[in-house]
Amino acid sequence: MIRERSLLIKGLTFLLAVFILNIPFPNSTPLSHSVFSFLGLPLYGDEETMTGIQYASNAWGIILLLGLFALYKSLNRHRLKLTMLATFIVISGPGHMVEAMQKTVLPGMYGVSYDAENSNCTYERNKKETVLTGTCDLSFENHSSKPITFEVALDERSYFKEDSPFLLMMNKPRLHTVTLEPKTYQTVEITSSVKAADFPSKVFMSEVNGFHVNGFHVNIYQNGKKRYL
Repeated sequence: MIRERSLLIKGLTFLLAVFILNIPFPNSTPLSHSVFSFLGLPLYGDEETMTGIQYASNAWGIILLLGLFALYKSLNRHRLKLTMLATFIVISGPGHMVEAMQKTVLPGMYGVSYDAENSNCTYERNKKETVLTGTCDLSFENHSSKPITFEVALDERSYFKEDSPFLLMMNKPRLHTVTLEPKTYQTVEITSSVKAADFPSKVFMSEVNGFHVNGFHVNIYQNGKKRYL
């Protein structure tokens, strides 16, 4: 079944590296992003807007192709089926592995996942236009069998900079404390209010009513530790 053992070892080594680089933990971004940041390498063609060539994704994509090619060439029988199986495991396996660990061994806030697609924020002024109030519905799932309490803060995305004054106001006057019940999916509501006079003058207050933002980042904190979700 094995045509060339050394080529098989190389292929499996490449695939294992891709599997590890694709693990989305402890943050929502894969480990490949952390590795690039640690090495001082750019993640995107345009770092300011987080757009353009995605160097980290392209890097593990190239390694994946090399690993699959080496695996395919190293086998005599069932090589197409085994190569397709390896592709599925490497791409989908990291996420399933993290979810399984969250349900079994990961403690505290590491057992929490965040549902960005079903989370949003809305901002409105009062009738006298003196106070700006933000309300955010944030959806989390506690995979563990114990209640979890943590603090949550909103974080801007570079390509949503026009929204960042609204997002950052949600972290004032202090971070919000959230408690999730065991084994539950919960949508929690947080609110913050600021005086309109304290808001940046560059923000067009006439556009605030009904202003809706989604796709933002959420950071959670527990016992001095941070996760970027």
